[in-house]
Amino acid sequence: MVLDRGFTPGVRDVPALFELLADTDEDVADGALNALIRLQLAVLPAALERFATAEPPARARLLWLVHRTAGNAEAAPHLLEKALEDPDPATRRRAARALGKRPGPRSEEALLRAWSAAATPDLRRALAEALGKIGGPRALEALRDAPDADPLLQPIAARARMMLERTVDRAEPSRIDGSVAPESPLPIVFFCRAGLEEVLVEELGAAWQTRIVARGRVEAVLHGTLESAWRARTALGFAFPLEPQAADPLADGVVRALAGDASFSLLRRFTAGAIRWRLAFAGGGHRRALVWECARRVAERRPELRNDPTNSTWEAVVLERRGEAYIDLFPRGLADPRFAWRVADVPAASHPTLAAALARLGGLGDHDVVWDPFAGSGAELIERALLGRCALLLGTDTDPRALDAAERNGAAAGVPIRLERADGTTFVPPAPPTLIVTNPPMGRRTADHRDLGETLERFVAHAARVLARDGRMVWISPRPDASRRIAEEHGLHADLDREVDMGGFTARIQRFRRSPGTR
Repeated sequence: MVLDRGFTPGVRDVPALFELLADTDEDVADGALNALIRLQLAVLPAALERFATAEPPARARLLWLVHRTAGNAEAAPHLLEKALEDPDPATRRRAARALGKRPGPRSEEALLRAWSAAATPDLRRALAEALGKIGGPRALEALRDAPDADPLLQPIAARARMMLERTVDRAEPSRIDGSVAPESPLPIVFFCRAGLEEVLVEELGAAWQTRIVARGRVEAVLHGTLESAWRARTALGFAFPLEPQAADPLADGVVRALAGDASFSLLRRFTAGAIRWRLAFAGGGHRRALVWECARRVAERRPELRNDPTNSTWEAVVLERRGEAYIDLFPRGLADPRFAWRVADVPAASHPTLAAALARLGGLGDHDVVWDPFAGSGAELIERALLGRCALLLGTDTDPRALDAAERNGAAAGVPIRLERADGTTFVPPAPPTLIVTNPPMGRRTADHRDLGETLERFVAHAARVLARDGRMVWISPRPDASRRIAEEHGLHADLDREVDMGGFTARIQRFRRSPGTR
């Protein structure tokens, strides 16, 4: 029963659970401990009473139960401090571990007293780990004098010192200076949704010397200031690619890349103040042992590079492929100013980079009448307005919350949008739209989608009827074959039909124009 993680104990189970804390089967004992922890304050008085006379191994588990259930009650810190001198080694280690989860001067003081006493090697290891999590300058100084006689203590103390050094160093400001340009042209890589690479290349223009190298990845060259890279509204973000390194083992390649001259020069150039970085992996996962090894070795070679996963201004993302380590340096501390208009949102609203791509693919005309029949939060209309002049921006939606969000976003962008609560499959705009641009609701993004396909097919036919003679329509279709067939039946032809990643599934961007000789 206690081995079932879903087990929820009742009050009548408590006495039996307490007895199981002394079980020689560690899985059973830990299961009983976790079950008691779920009861929180209800078991605290009994845990305190039993601890006074408990024998190992139950004693250490009871101490942990007090720690986990007492919250800020005075009983917990007092008991934990005394337990640092407990005759039972396991109880002492549990006390150190628990105090390491209770930040504050009192916990640090108790841990330092135990450290300065004649602590056993196993307790010193637990104390070093705890001090690394909650300590300050005093703890850092104490750990610098860690005894050399215990080889198991040294890596723990080194890790704790690294944690304390970055905690102490956080008082020094660190920011990325976007107004700085590289000393010489610098390779940079832009990321976008798969399928939008050509749109991104067109947006950046020839001056960026772009090259599509993979799905969602466009290499370019930075000549101007770092913040000039934000001109790419269709990009998800950008990074600096480092030279690939042999990854046998992986840590060697990561350390060579990050601590090398090229990386350090780049980081120093664009960082004002302390250089703080963190490590991440393209395939996900934490890989903590590898991270700590890389952080330690980078710090040894470049003390100016401070590993700090919490307050980092740079993120190094590692991809291991065919025996080599590929690393992209992301300026995560550089604010993205592009979509400040996005002050309101609704479920299933367009991602702004996708809206920017649709707007670009729609093209420009000074006298455009632009209609978004499924306006959502107004992203497509706003992004179109930011590209250039138009005669009218018109948005319709059946959801009043969406219209409210679109109105607020339009105001934030300084873009006048005419909004109507109406059904996009029947609404007739006051003037024939020269551009229909929309990202309609899709089955995987909406709660009620049983007749969604039929609705969108009706819309395509309706759009063909109201579109101006020389008009065009750009949208994302979840059923591209059906929408293309219906469009052609109503006098429209597709001059663009491209698959795009929607974040978990794919759809197709389609651009339709009226076929010659039809109306």
